[in-house]
Amino acid sequence: MNPEQMLPRRSLLLGAGAAGGTALTLSACSGPDSDAAATSDAAASSVPAGTPVQVGKVSGVKVGGTATGKVNGKAVVIFRPDEKTVLAYDAACTHAGCPVAPAGGDFECPCHGSSFKGSDGSVIQGPARAPLAKLKAAIDGEWITVTA
Repeated sequence: MNPEQMLPRRSLLLGAGAAGGTALTLSACSGPDSDAAATSDAAASSVPAGTPVQVGKVSGVKVGGTATGKVNGKAVVIFRPDEKTVLAYDAACTHAGCPVAPAGGDFECPCHGSSFKGSDGSVIQGPARAPLAKLKAAIDGEWITVTA
């Protein structure tokens, strides 16, 4: 996986501390970060359903890029189509529930090969037949927020 597909871990963790531990923890391809060990449990704590959660900084996802994360223990994927918009989807593949991963500007399921468009979550290639479930996402200042 390309490191550009992930929001910077250090930026996310700094945001998690600033948000009182309610920000979600994003996946990372690198090894364990010593700062991450101290904050990962707090960052994964639950917030009431329907509450926007800071995912990471907007600057961490380039236009046309993707990222992954968790909101209330649920894996999510993010796509940024332009400077002013972010989209979020439940990362569970609609075929068998495996977590999809960023693949350029789209998402792929490593279990059975389904792929989904980042721009709308629709199926590019099966066996999945249904699109990824869309979540509410927004840009709030310098932060990406997701409601799940």
